[in-house]
Amino acid sequence: MKKHRILAIPLAVLALVAAPAVAGDGKGADKDKPAHAQSHPATPPMAYGHHDNGKHKGWEKQAWKRGDRIPLAYVDSRYYINDYRVYRLQPPPAGYRWVRPMDDRYLLVNLANGLVAEALGY
Repeated sequence: MKKHRILAIPLAVLALVAAPAVAGDGKGADKDKPAHAQSHPATPPMAYGHHDNGKHKGWEKQAWKRGDRIPLAYVDSRYYINDYRVYRLQPPPAGYRWVRPMDDRYLLVNLANGLVAEALGY
């Protein structure tokens, strides 16, 4: 009798824990999605094998403008444009730098606070 009780308790716990995981939402909507996509609702549309027809859902492109505050990660020496004349940019005033967060886009940024004074290419 003691053997049966020792075996029955772990089986009962396993059944209680596993039941919600197998149940799903009851609507049957999860059948057509891959298993890895069911647990990640923010998966991009292409992950399901469908194209979003140029709407770029889930993809946001930052368009900086004058007065915006850029993240301080962009006020880093790897984004600096030291040879601004090559890019036909005016010399930056004291305390400002030209930074290039993306190709063909240039920002004149106040180094002290990250405010954008000028945005070119946006």
